[in-house]
Amino acid sequence: MEESSNGVLIAIDWENIRRGAQLYQKSVTPQALYEAMSNVGQVFGDVLGGKAFGDWSLRPDDGTAFTQAGLTLYHAPRTMAGKDRSDPSILLEVYDWLRDRDDCHVVILGSGDSDYQVLVDRARALNRRVILCAFSQSVARDMLAVAPLFPLEAELGIQLAEHGDVDVSMPTPEEREEALQDVLHIFIREMSKLESRMNFVGYSMLCNQWMLDWGIAWNEYECRRLVEDWLYDGIVERHDVPNPNNPQYPTSAVRLVRTHEIVRDALGLNRPAIANPVVPFDQTEPYYDAEQ
Repeated sequence: MEESSNGVLIAIDWENIRRGAQLYQKSVTPQALYEAMSNVGQVFGDVLGGKAFGDWSLRPDDGTAFTQAGLTLYHAPRTMAGKDRSDPSILLEVYDWLRDRDDCHVVILGSGDSDYQVLVDRARALNRRVILCAFSQSVARDMLAVAPLFPLEAELGIQLAEHGDVDVSMPTPEEREEALQDVLHIFIREMSKLESRMNFVGYSMLCNQWMLDWGIAWNEYECRRLVEDWLYDGIVERHDVPNPNNPQYPTSAVRLVRTHEIVRDALGLNRPAIANPVVPFDQTEPYYDAEQ
């Protein structure tokens, strides 16, 4: 059988794609992503559909958009600590495609996590192929060594700055301080939302996923540095949460110090209360004395 007649399925790790787009300070819609990956799939054969993986209870609008584009949703709920659990779901589902579906000879994988290297090895053993289609800066080196990559930024037509086109002027101290305050207020508001729907916010997940999702920092190191600064300033505090899987090693978590003035200001808790309006007494109205 010729390669062009091979069936192609698409698997999208939506959280991985969203984080990859943030590295370029861009966003991507589900429709645009599916069209780009379908174009890549058509290079290898007939695109037969696929699945988008994610916690769709958190992003229902994105799930609806993927469904309208023709993909099937695979719901992978996050853990209680907020950790994304798409990776195991993709590993199991795509392996089933490679092993059981005679019409699937190529999988276009929308992710570059090194965890998926085992899929590339399994596909090769079954005489199938896994092709990567993700933002190049988010693809692990191990994956680049074993699977071909179609850079998603190129497929989406994202123009990157060339040498000499980048404005390298440094911000003034006032501009830097204002930017830090904006980042802090975003962090406080997003943390408040997170705390309202979760039992606790794990420190590791906060730094290597949530803050990156909020666009607060470029990498995990910068996230940890910001959290350490806010710990020192008393804006957040760390606490331990019992770990039932390993009681000797509790989970480290972070929470807002809601009594801090900056936190209260960001959440609108220091706004002055609106006094009851004073209704002027109308001298023309007859006066009624209840004691008479």
